[in-house]
Amino acid sequence: MWYRIRGSKGIKMALSGARRQRGMTQAELAELMHIDRTTLLNMESGKNIAVTRLIEAFSLLGFDLLAVPRTAEINVTENNEPAS
Repeated sequence: MWYRIRGSKGIKMALSGARRQRGMTQAELAELMHIDRTTLLNMESGKNIAVTRLIEAFSLLGFDLLAVPRTAEINVTENNEPAS
């Protein structure tokens, strides 16, 4: 699954969706990130998110963040092999 993120609502949906896709609770991801659950809850609520924390969260969940022009045609092919 992939997510198109446009604004804080998109970040919120993508982060919580990616976490659920991996079968992780907020507490489990927060522990992996060495932050408290409240901080992760704030991230998933779209509140004042540090970009570095956001990138770390997606990376730990096996996602890369890409910046592409909105006018670009994007083709996504999912590989079912585990991420390295």
